[in-house]
Amino acid sequence: MDKLTDEWSKRTVLDAKSGRAYNVYYYKRKKAVRIELKSPKAKVLAGYVLIEKDLRSAIFWLEQIVEIMSSYEKFTDSKGHVKATYDREKFNLVKGLFVAALTFYGKSFSTCEGRRVKLEKKNLEEGFWSEHNHAIGFRNNFAAHSGAEKIEEAAVVVAVPIKKGVIPHMAKELKQPDTITHNGIVEFLKLFNHARDFAVNKIETIEQKIYEEEVLAKGPKYWASKT
Repeated sequence: MDKLTDEWSKRTVLDAKSGRAYNVYYYKRKKAVRIELKSPKAKVLAGYVLIEKDLRSAIFWLEQIVEIMSSYEKFTDSKGHVKATYDREKFNLVKGLFVAALTFYGKSFSTCEGRRVKLEKKNLEEGFWSEHNHAIGFRNNFAAHSGAEKIEEAAVVVAVPIKKGVIPHMAKELKQPDTITHNGIVEFLKLFNHARDFAVNKIETIEQKIYEEEVLAKGPKYWASKT
């Protein structure tokens, strides 16, 4: 049981047949009736709730990258680039976290089915616009699909020995980053947190409006008639 206020609490239940989770609410430990609001404002609020959760997840994944990279400080060059080849397994994990973070950040600024809202670059302070473009560029050219910026490359080459009569060697070359520099991740963290702050403020503002205009204004008798 999760305590919400001194009088209200909730319990999350997993339906065994559908596999879907739902909340059961209690007032002074007595079960209450759950009524879903489907007004335009409520749907907008739900959209921002999803966006905030995506950004919170993206921030968590970037924080995990910072933690991993910090533990490999001696393998970082003077410009902050990490030499990942010595622990390929660990940096495969870093790559997964980086791609997930970029994908969810980009998703927050994209039109998604089932969401009535998305963030816009203009929602960010102008000082973050350049870093936002950087993040979206990585998302478009690396995480989502390979683009014109050539962030990742593959080539088939032939190595021809100087010595005559030796059969050439054919090789496949792959250049694909796991992440950006430690400092770059820190800058992305600032950006992602800034975007999340905007979503949180929107949630608080819209939530208050809905509560005042769609819940309190109708009064207890109206809601009692719905139970």
